[in-house]
Amino acid sequence: MDARRSQRIPLSTPLHLLSLDPMYVFSVHCNTVDVSCHGCRLVAPCAFQHKTRLRLTVLSSNRSTTAHVVRSIPVQPGPQVDAWYVAVELDAPGNVWGVESPPPDWLMIV
Repeated sequence: MDARRSQRIPLSTPLHLLSLDPMYVFSVHCNTVDVSCHGCRLVAPCAFQHKTRLRLTVLSSNRSTTAHVVRSIPVQPGPQVDAWYVAVELDAPGNVWGVESPPPDWLMIV
């Protein structure tokens, strides 16, 4: 059984991530792999610390929201990792991605 709160859909969209945590200062451009109304999985050039607070901006629409890092795992195993899957959870669920025909369970989120 799938325990997800909302359906993921494949979507590659460019993002700008800005750390809101003064202990982990960074700003990076990356792309999503898939999205839901609760968050996304993206590919980044580095791992991010668990629970790091972020400002996430969808570049195509200039929509912005806050989120936090759930986990970072290497895209491929090996001693020299140059790409990471990063799972991000939005602080406030919603269609920040601008998906025109979202899955039905996204519409039930208030």
